Amino acid sequence: MPRLGSAIASTILSLAALSVAGVDQVQAALLTWNFQVEQSGGSGFFNLSNSSLTGIGSESIAVRDGRFNTFATASDSSYGLEGKDFYNLAGAIALFYQGEFRGLSASGSDTATREIDLPDVPGGPFYVKYDSSAYWSIGTSGASGPGRWVSYFSGYRETLISDRERVLAIDGRRIINGAEVSYTLVNTEAEPVPEPLTAGTAAVALAGLSWLKHKKKMAA
Repeated sequence: MPRLGSAIASTILSLAALSVAGVDQVQAALLTWNFQVEQSGGSGFFNLSNSSLTGIGSESIAVRDGRFNTFATASDSSYGLEGKDFYNLAGAIALFYQGEFRGLSASGSDTATREIDLPDVPGGPFYVKYDSSAYWSIGTSGASGPGRWVSYFSGYRETLISDRERVLAIDGRRIINGAEVSYTLVNTEAEPVPEPLTAGTAAVALAGLSWLKHKKKMAA
């Protein structure tokens, strides 16, 4: 029993010491950026928590929330095509080097189709099909050295007009390759993140100490 009590006491005191050390909180932050693509490629915003950032070498963090408004959607009011109004950036990857944000890695696509089939119009049947498609990507590279990171955008959109036999025309085509993306940090909001040893462990340790104190009084 004395040995068991000594072991229990040692464990409880260790937990207490570790718990006190773990009461301090690491101050993480919820960071928000706005970004702009050159050549009228679009703009948007995103945010993320930097709580997992170590500041060592190359790191990546998933975007928590954000949106990208770009020309590269399948929407085309001229032909009644309804695509995406914007792209949701949640889950996109933010790249960091030595703790500094360098740019996004993200992509998206969109399609929309509309068919008009009038078999009983005067002069014979009439059929036309509109196919709109769009694709975009943002990439970030630092291959030329940590001081020369570049973030760039590429995207396109077009609408194909066809009958039952062939493509009749291509309308609304727009292509951008390698347009630079600029970022502006607009908000840094403190976000307390507790260490793994938190108040729960402290409570267990303090309860153990109280039990030992009670046993000591009973023995006296």
